[in-house]
Order: sequence, then structure tokens, then C-alpha cells
Amino acid sequence: MRWVVAALPLVCCFAAAEQAPAPECATCHPAEAKLHAQTRMAHAMSPALSSAFVQNLPPHPLRESGDGYAFTYSNIENGVSVTATRGESHAQGVIEWVLGAGAQGQTPLVRTMDGVRESRVSYFPQLRQYGITVGQDGGASPSAEASLGLKESGRDLQSCIGCHSSAITRDLQPVIPGVQCGRCHLGAEEHARGGGKPPGDSARGKLPLNPGKLSAPEQVRFCGNCHRNKPPVDDAQLENLRFQPLRLVKSRCFASGQLACTTCHVAHQDARRNDPAFYNAKCHACHDSQSFHVDERKTGDCIGCHMPYVELHPALHFTDHYIRVVKTGDLPASIIKRRD
Repeated sequence: MRWVVAALPLVCCFAAAEQAPAPECATCHPAEAKLHAQTRMAHAMSPALSSAFVQNLPPHPLRESGDGYAFTYSNIENGVSVTATRGESHAQGVIEWVLGAGAQGQTPLVRTMDGVRESRVSYFPQLRQYGITVGQDGGASPSAEASLGLKESGRDLQSCIGCHSSAITRDLQPVIPGVQCGRCHLGAEEHARGGGKPPGDSARGKLPLNPGKLSAPEQVRFCGNCHRNKPPVDDAQLENLRFQPLRLVKSRCFASGQLACTTCHVAHQDARRNDPAFYNAKCHACHDSQSFHVDERKTGDCIGCHMPYVELHPALHFTDHYIRVVKTGDLPASIIKRRD
């Protein structure tokens, strides 16, 4: 199947600082704004002082880095200062922003003299504990600065901040944290500035982009700007199971052209992780009772069998979006978990 996406506007890592904030949109779209304000995406980035990472810090230094460094945190005017110490070796940084809504994990961005680092230590609310950030090496750090975290720069840093906020400045300072209205509805700022009337040709001559009206391939590409849409990805690496768009496009359901992201996901709400009946109804819209190879009444949970819930870290759980008949040996049995 050929993907017709040439004319699709991409979500840029650098979002203009004049994005339409949710309060302006809520004037005319109160129901959508109220729902979205309760989602994880809306809280994908938060100021350090209001984050779960900072609010749950113990009174003593953290020693969860795995390399012998102790981390001391103290509140300052615009955030939190952090000092890494091991013997005579030490380094300092400032935390102004924390990534993650707090449902699975929160990771600070540490600004140091040599740039911005992804903190080596994250907070995992489900475990109520701090630990090494997923994806970072738990071995010895070559320096005190390195113990503060993985250095981010260039496009990687732009993408990291850009996918957790809705508008950033040229020096990578978020001005609208979290994924808000204008982050997905491109052209919303122009629309709001015009009093809610359809904008002129300068804003594509139409109302703001509605991702829900994109074709299935276009939606996957659009959402994949942040949820990952660039292969190749090695399926043998279990951590790649979390990339929903790349897993979804492997599915026969997607190849048929009938399944888009919004087929199952309500745009302004979180996924209904504990509501199998909701997703069963989505499956039944295409699959009648004659298409089932196993009596569905035995489980009452389509996605429980065809989209396994996997544990990639004791605190991180994801739904594998590759829809298929899962065969023995497809995935390690130890990572398949029940949705509780």
C-alpha cells in the first residue's frame, strides 16, 4: 500500500511561541478543552516545583544512580538545583522542567554549564521510588557532570522538548508545557486570533487542522512525529514494542485501510486501559461473530489476546499495537502482564 502523505503538514520540533493556549480554545470548545485538560498529554511536561519528581524527594540525598554519586536537591527561585557528589568530585545543575505526566515516570531536564542533560535519575510513581532512567547506562560515570545525566543536543533535544510541550523559544525554553490544542490542531493560533472565524489563505485557507479527518496512513505519520514513525526498528529489541505507530502498521487491520489511530482512541481522552468492552465494540465494528477463531466469551477481551500488555520495566507498561494472533514464542512470557 502506498502512503499518500506528501501534502501532510508535519508537527515541527520548534513550535512558534504564539500557539493558541487551551483557555482561548475553551471559549468556543468547552467540552473538548475540559476533557483534554485531564489527559496525560496535557501534562506531559511540568515546572520542576510542581512535579511528582520534586514533591516526593526524601530529606536525604538520593543514591539511586548506580555509580556511587549522591544527589542533593534544593529549591531555588525558578526550579531546583541539583548537586552530584562522590568524594572530592562534584557537579551542579538546575532543573526547571520535568518530562512525563507522572502516570509511569518523570524525568528532569538538567541544565548545566555545558548544555542540557536528561537526568540519570527518574521517579517512578507506581513503584514510589527513584531509579536509573530507562535507556541510560547504569554503569560508572566518567565524570561528575556525566553522572547528572545523558547530554542532549541539536535535533534530539528539540524533539525531546518539542514532543512534551506546545511552544518553545529558540533557546529551547518551553512557554506552553504539555501537549495543548495548537500542538495537534495546526493553525489554531491564527484561528483564535481571528475571533474563531475561518482564517485566510495565510493559514491554509481553512479551519485549523483536524487530525481526526486525516486518512489512516496520514494519522499514523502525524501522531508518529512524537510516538515514532521512522523505521528501521529492530523488533528483537523489546524496548521498541512501545512505539505504537511502527507496531500498528505491521497489522493486517491497518493494511486493509480501515484502521486509524482515532478508530480506537478518543482524541481528547486517555486510553481506556481497563475498559475491554469499549475496545471489543471497536473490533466488532469490522469483525462479526463468524470471524472469531476462539470463542470470545471465554475472555471477553479482544485486545488482551491480540494486543498484549507488556512490561518493559517494573514501572513501565505498554500495549503492543501489533494486532495479530500472538503465538507462543512471539514474546517472552515474562513480559506479558494482565491489565489490572
